[in-house]
Amino acid sequence: MAEKSIKSIIEFSDSIIQLKEIAIKQLLAISSECAGLKAKPENEPLYQFNLLDIVPTEEPHTSKFISAILNYTENGKHIILASFVDRFLSSIGLDKSLITDPVITAENSHIDIRILDNDYAIIIENKLMNAPFQRNQLGRYIEATHRLGYDYDNIYIVLIPLYFYPNLVDGLRPSVWKCPPDGLSSTNATRHCSRLDQYQCWCDDRNHTFNTHETTHCEKCVDFHTSFRSHTTVIHSQLSDWLFEIIPIIEPRQTTLKSAIHQFADFTKGLFNIRINNDLLMDIQKLIKETFIPTDASAITQWDILNEKSKELSEIQSALYAMKIQLSKDLIDEWYHELKPEFESLHREVQKSFGINIMGVWVGCWCGSDNNGSPYWGFYCENKGTPQQQAMVREILAECDIRPSKSSANYICWNSTRKGAERCRSFYNAAIKLGYLK
Repeated sequence: MAEKSIKSIIEFSDSIIQLKEIAIKQLLAISSECAGLKAKPENEPLYQFNLLDIVPTEEPHTSKFISAILNYTENGKHIILASFVDRFLSSIGLDKSLITDPVITAENSHIDIRILDNDYAIIIENKLMNAPFQRNQLGRYIEATHRLGYDYDNIYIVLIPLYFYPNLVDGLRPSVWKCPPDGLSSTNATRHCSRLDQYQCWCDDRNHTFNTHETTHCEKCVDFHTSFRSHTTVIHSQLSDWLFEIIPIIEPRQTTLKSAIHQFADFTKGLFNIRINNDLLMDIQKLIKETFIPTDASAITQWDILNEKSKELSEIQSALYAMKIQLSKDLIDEWYHELKPEFESLHREVQKSFGINIMGVWVGCWCGSDNNGSPYWGFYCENKGTPQQQAMVREILAECDIRPSKSSANYICWNSTRKGAERCRSFYNAAIKLGYLK
C-alpha cells in the first residue's frame, strides 16, 4: 500500500511538472506573437521628445525633482505628500494624518531626500540611476536621523531602485544596514572597517577572519536590518503610475508643475523601460484573453487565471535574468582572454571584471550583475576622480570619438556594451597614444 501511495505521489508530481512546462511554452508562444503585434502601423511607438531624456539628467537632479513635487502645497496642505504617504507608506505603518509641518530636502547631509515632520521622518534612497549602495549607507542615514530626536519606530525608509529585484531589502550587503562606531564621524574612505573599495565592510566577506581589534570594533556596530524590514518599502514602476495619477489633483492653473510632473513621469517610464503604446497594450490583452481565458469565465476565475499566469511569467523572467547574468560573466572572461596577450598590465576578477589602472582610474569592463544583466565599460574612480583624472578620461574618450555617457558616484563615465574587448582596446590604445599608459 505504501509503495502504491509513493508511486501515485511521484506520478502526480511528474504531471504537475509537465503542466508547468506546457504553461511556460504557452507564455513563450504569446511572447513571440507580441512581436507581430508591435509591427502593426497603429502600434508603432509615438514620437518621443522628453527634455529629461535629452539633457544629461543625473541622480541628484531626479532627487530634486521628487523633492520639489512633494513640497507642493494647496491652502497650506501638502496634498501630494499626503498622496505619496497614503500610496506607498500606509502599508508599513505611516498615516497621512500625521503630516503637519514637513521639511522636505534633497541632497542634504548626503541623504537623497529626507522628510522631517513633528512625529515622523522619511528617508528616501534614490537609485534611479542605478548607483550602488555604499558602505553603511542606510545605517548611517537612520542613525543620523535618530540623533535629530526621532525614535527609530518613527523613521521610515523608501528605496527607489532602477531595476526590480525580488527581496531587495534582504538582498542588500549586510554592511548597508549597519552603522559602525565611527559611521557618523568619518568619511566613507577613512571608515575603520573599510575594505577593498567604498562599498564593502569586513562583514560583507563571509570568509573574513576577524582579529581581536576588528571584533571589538564590530561588536559596537548597530545593525538596523531586522528592525527596519517592516519600516521599509520599495517603489519601482509604481512611481511612474503615481506621478500620472497626481496630475489631476493639482490646481488647474499650475500648468508648469503639471507639465514638469508629466515629463518626469514619462522619463521614469523610460528608465524602467515600460513606455508602451495603449493600442499595443490592448492588442496584447486581447491575445492573452483569447489564449487563456474561457469566454464564460467569471471575474474571479479570470483573476485566478491571470494571477497564476503572472506567477509563471515571473518564473520565466527569473530564469531569463539568471541566464543573462551568467552570459554577462562569461563575456567578461572571453573579453579578458582576448585582450590579455595585447596588454600585460590587464588584471581581472574572474567572472566579474577586468581592467587597467591608468593614473588611479580603473579602466575596464564589468559584468551586468548591477546593470540588469548588461555588461558595461567604465572609468571607475573614488568620488568621480580629481580634475586631472576627469580631464584624462575626456581626452581618451575624445581620441576614441566617444561622447561622454552616463556617470555615477564612482564612475567618471560608463555605459552598457556588447563589444567590451573592442571598446577597451580602443581606450588602452588611446591612453598609450596620449602618454597615459606605457
